[in-house]
Amino acid sequence: MLALVVLLYLISSIGHLYIMLTGRKKIFNFILVCLIFGFVVHGILLGSAFSLFEDKSMGVWFSGISWVILLFYLLLYAKYKEIAFGGFAVPVAFIIEGYASTFPGLLGGGSSEMEGYLLKGHAYLAVLSMAAFFLLMFTSVMYIIQSSQLKSRRPGAWLHRLPALNVLDDLGHKILYFGFAFLTFSLLLGSMWARSKHGTFWSLDPFSLVRTWPLALTWLAYGLLLICRITRSWKGMRSAIFSMFCFVCVIFSLFSHF
Repeated sequence: MLALVVLLYLISSIGHLYIMLTGRKKIFNFILVCLIFGFVVHGILLGSAFSLFEDKSMGVWFSGISWVILLFYLLLYAKYKEIAFGGFAVPVAFIIEGYASTFPGLLGGGSSEMEGYLLKGHAYLAVLSMAAFFLLMFTSVMYIIQSSQLKSRRPGAWLHRLPALNVLDDLGHKILYFGFAFLTFSLLLGSMWARSKHGTFWSLDPFSLVRTWPLALTWLAYGLLLICRITRSWKGMRSAIFSMFCFVCVIFSLFSHF
């Protein structure tokens, strides 16, 4: 049940961030249902934990903080119908609850089963992020080819076979957002698993460093690209070329796991 709560909060976090960054609210009803369902289950688990007459672990108190944050957000949304606050409140609540799940106290918290869910979530989201970055690379290559065709005095057949530049640019932006979001939450779940398994958020042994640092560099590279697209209007050719350089980090990340 605790793993279900973390999963629902994860889905809602990605959805709220997407709405906040793009302003598109088509998926809001779905992520709101996920959030409310997770909130109700979370409340039941908390009630069960607090009903026991024994010392509460730090995980229970952190979990309570997460639940209260979401309670305030849902009350604010019910009154003002404002989603922007959720773009901050829901991801923060997810992070707190995720780390709270690594402590014993809540039903399933700190157990080997919960560790397994965290590790699987880390791996699955990492795979999704890598797939998204491959798609972004393909989109960038098509953009560069199409742009060169439009500037050529003798354009080839590719000009009519590839999508328009604005379509490729918009598609690349969406893929970048989801790839970066998947990688961000993958790293968070990985650190939650490390906290539960080893007692530290980041392992410093050489074997783990070889695997994790390329992922961190990939996260920094694509995060910089996303920030530049949002704040400096990096679009078109500049964004396509920079994403090709970022893809080098993806290659290093893949090779570091084999």
